[in-house]
This record gives sequence, C-alpha cells and structure tokens, in this order.
Amino acid sequence: MNKVVVIGLDGGTFKLLKPLAEEGVMPNFKKLLDQGSSSILWSTMPPMTGTAWSSFATGKTPGKHTVYDFLLPDEDLSQFHITSGKDIKGKTLPEIIYENSKHPITVNMPNSWPPRLGKTGEVVITSILTQGDQWIWPEGLEKEIPELKDYQLTPNESLRLKGAKDSYADAVLDLADKQMACVKKLFKQKPWDFFFYLFSSTDWIQHASFDELMENRAESPLRIYKQVDEYLGWFMDSLPEGADLMIMSDHGFKSFKKTFFFNKWLEKEGYLKTKSTGDDFKQAVTRRAKETEKVRAKKKKFSIGKPIFDLMEKMPWLEKPAKNVYHKVVKKYLPVNVKVDIGIDYDHTKCCFPKGSYMTNAYINDTKKFKNGVVKTDEEYNQIRDEIIRKIKNLKGPDGEPVVSDVFTKEQIYGEDTATMCPDLFFKHADYWLDGQFHTGKLFEEGVVSNKHDFDGVFIAYGPSFKEGHKIKQKIGIKDIAPNILHLMDVPVPKDMDGVIIEEIYKEKKPVNYQTEKSEISGMLDDIDI
Repeated sequence: MNKVVVIGLDGGTFKLLKPLAEEGVMPNFKKLLDQGSSSILWSTMPPMTGTAWSSFATGKTPGKHTVYDFLLPDEDLSQFHITSGKDIKGKTLPEIIYENSKHPITVNMPNSWPPRLGKTGEVVITSILTQGDQWIWPEGLEKEIPELKDYQLTPNESLRLKGAKDSYADAVLDLADKQMACVKKLFKQKPWDFFFYLFSSTDWIQHASFDELMENRAESPLRIYKQVDEYLGWFMDSLPEGADLMIMSDHGFKSFKKTFFFNKWLEKEGYLKTKSTGDDFKQAVTRRAKETEKVRAKKKKFSIGKPIFDLMEKMPWLEKPAKNVYHKVVKKYLPVNVKVDIGIDYDHTKCCFPKGSYMTNAYINDTKKFKNGVVKTDEEYNQIRDEIIRKIKNLKGPDGEPVVSDVFTKEQIYGEDTATMCPDLFFKHADYWLDGQFHTGKLFEEGVVSNKHDFDGVFIAYGPSFKEGHKIKQKIGIKDIAPNILHLMDVPVPKDMDGVIIEEIYKEKKPVNYQTEKSEISGMLDDIDI
C-alpha cells in the first residue's frame, strides 16, 4: 500500500511556474517537472476555489457535488449563503480513505469545514472558508503540537485593502512559515497514509500581482515562489520510502486589462432593474470575511446611491476624476469605507449575476427555482436564455474584439439531470473580465488590471509509481485526481465518481479495484439522514 502526499498550489499555472523553474527561481519545481509526469490540469466551470476543490475532494463534477460557486442561492436570488462542507453531496476523499482503515491528514483544504472526520480523532485543519472560531481538530491537538497555537488562517487583511503590496507579501510569507512549522510536525509526528496541504499564498499574491509577475518578475511577490519552492524541496526530501507525491492546483490565472460590465449591459437590454438598497447578503461568515470586516468597521461608512451614478452616466466626464480621487486618496489614506448603495431589484429582474464583481455565470430569475421569481414559463425561460446567448456571443467591445469566447447552458456544463439551483448561463472569457458591479455608467473600461482565475491549472505526479520526465497526453480534469489517489492506496474507487484513472502516468499497470455493489449500497445508506 502506498502513502500519498498531495500538495496544492492554489491558482498555480504553468504560464508562470514553468518560466520560474527554467530561470532558476524554483529549482525544486523544475526537478519535479523533469523527474515526474506532468500536464495542465483543467479546472471546473466556473474555475472557482470552492467549486474546484470540491471536485477534487469528491472525484465528481459540480453537477453532482452541487458546490457551484463561493455563494449559493437559497429561496431567492437576494438570499445566498457561503458554501461549506455541508453543501457537498456525497462522500469526500478523506472520508473514503478513513472508512478503509487508513489515516488521512488534511490541512487547509477549502470546504473542509465543518470537518466530517473531526470527531474521529483524524487531523483536520480547515481553510479561510472556515465559518466559526475553531479550525483545528481534534480538540486538544495544540497541547500535543505547541506550534499550532501560532497557526493563522489569513494574512493581515488591512494591508491587502490598502494596496500595500510589499507589506502584504511580507504578511503572506510569515503566514506560510507559521503554517509550515505546524505541517512539518504533523508530517513527522502523526500517523498518516494520505497527507494534504494547500499553499494559499500563491493565489493570494497572484490576485494582487500576477500581471507584475508575468511582465517583469516583480521581486517582492516573487519571494512567495522562492519560499514555496524551498518547502516543495522539504516535502521531496521528507517523503517516506515508497510514498508518492502529487503537486496540483485548483485553477489557473490570467490578467485582464479590459472590463465588460455585464449587469449594466443586462440593465440596458431590459433584463435587469436596479434600485437604491441597503441589502447586503455578503455577511462576514468566513474567517477571511470576518478579518476584512474588522478592518472596515474601524472606518466611517459613506454610501453613494443610485442618483449620483445616474448623474455620472449623463455626465461621463465626471467619472474619471472621481475614481482617481477615490483610489489614490480616499482608499489609501482616509478612514472612510465607501459603499456603492445600488442593488438589483429582483422583483423586476429576469436575469442577473447577483454577487457583484467576481463573475463567471448568470442566473435567470425563474419561478421554478426561486420563491419570488418573475420568469413563469418554460417558453419565456428558453426565449430569454436564447436571446442573451445570441446577443452576448455577437457582442464586441470598442476594440472590435468579442466580449466572450463562448457561452454555455447549464445542460451543456452539467448534463440534463443537474440540480435546479445551479446557474443557467456560463461564460468563457476572452480578453474581457466580466464585472457585475454598478459603480460606472459605462459598459466597457480599459486600463484597470484584474488578476483573476482561469481554467489551466497544474498537475505533477512524482515518486516511485510514476514515469519520469513524461508529458501526459490525456486531458486531465481536477475530478480525475481522487480516483487515482485511491487507486495508488489500494482503496476501492466508487463507481459514481466522474474522474478516470490516468493509466499513462504509471510505471506498472495494475487492475483498478472498484467498489462492490454491497459497499455502494452501504455508502448510499450512510448519506441518508434518518
């Protein structure tokens, strides 16, 4: 039986990591590439952290595990909740491993809160998506490993909000050192057959500086990758005899320098209505959100309502100087938290992206899904959806380039039998970032850099079980990793997993052990709440 270690590089992409390896910045990563089997790892649609890691944890598409985004709708589009492990349907990889009498340790896995194995004595440390004041299990583990008392989930959020990039990089480096001090002790002192740890630092720094890293190798954020590479070397040197190592990311990254305001476009096309509103469903639930709210709570609140933005739409020359003052003076130096007090009037909206700026999909306000929906018939639903697809596919920006490269329906992404609460339309970006905010009267904006997620992540399989220096030909999705981990560990692979065995990476082929019908029925019964 093999022990398996999985190290995640959140947001890692070969577009950056391969050049850093070739340039000598990441020599251990280069060794992994040279001596392992590697490939681009395709993310989920949408390529979001919680969605993608849930597919890793279950070996299934979002259509089956039902974690479609960071925020999921409840009864209405105005009512969302932040995802957690409670939203994942089916058993997760650590649960399956534990049920087969083996020991998993998971550190910093998104959507691992609340832990399903916390009461068993298995070690679980949850991530920034933690929705409580406890993130280390089992209770009392800090007494056994004192370093855990210094374990942090988030860096200093005030530095990120101020745009203090160098100081923020310092805080991210410090957090990774504190986490790794704990990880090393767990790795050496606790029993395990499967060990997972995620470096969140790569994602955090790329949101702040991916463009600078790609264009000029900015030295301050580059320190993050040097640090990560040193720790990758530690894992390689510390592997138990016969153990295998997988390096992976949940999604890739891309810098967008052009923005399309999608909700604003829907408003102009008559599919969406806005209103001045005090509603805000982005409550401080996760640990990162709570830390962010602590910073904002120290500032005086100042709201800008719909009339001001309606005025700027009529007098567009006002917008640029107003934004310059906000970003260069107010945001950096004044103790003021400015809130744009414009929201969606859901009672009169047929289609929208309801969650603000981070956008890859859209919902139709259908009465079949939502208590206060306005789209009442299948005929109207299909008409609206077909119209938006046709219009957005043909839409071009001021430069003559397409706004999106493609549009997909929920059936195209998740199949005909997908759960009803998933988004209705999915957008594959071209060179425009799609933004849902209402803080401008314009449909398009250039010159503002948005460092956001993309589909092309990384995968490397390194160790005695894998071919050396092999470039994998098979297209690999993040859902494929779980069945391969189980296969390595001689644990039966559930037949309802969507992921497949990547046969070409193995030095020696062995038959895949799938779950028997009896064990499948037992697993189904375990999922039923009695």
